[in-house]
Amino acid sequence: MTTGLELARSTAKIGADARELRGRLNRFRANLEEHGGSLRKYELVWILGNDASEEQGTESVEKITSLVTDAGGEVSGTDVWGKRTLAYPIQKNTEGYYLQANFELDGIKTQELERGIDADQSIIRHLLVRDEIKPVVVEEAAE
Repeated sequence: MTTGLELARSTAKIGADARELRGRLNRFRANLEEHGGSLRKYELVWILGNDASEEQGTESVEKITSLVTDAGGEVSGTDVWGKRTLAYPIQKNTEGYYLQANFELDGIKTQELERGIDADQSIIRHLLVRDEIKPVVVEEAAE
């Protein structure tokens, strides 16, 4: 048999849970609105093997750009870092040709992009990270 006090406690708990869920939903909606839907900013760095040339680097950038655009994304910039010595051998390579790209892509499509990158045999290593949006604090100048 439940008492009135136990019933009041369980009702208060349900009300608190509902408020918490509403708060989470509102934060989710604000985050979705702030970041323009489900498009997120990413940075990709990949390494080609020892035998890679500038021409192969350009072809690789074009391939990655086409993979991103085919997945519904938009490339905002690319950079060629050039040939560098690796810290440790990767697949018997001691040097690698480094490339980097920044783009916006739907979060669900990143798996599709990574499958395309993994299928490219010339890429010996890659790292795809989400570019976090960091708040900027502006201090007012003292007069």
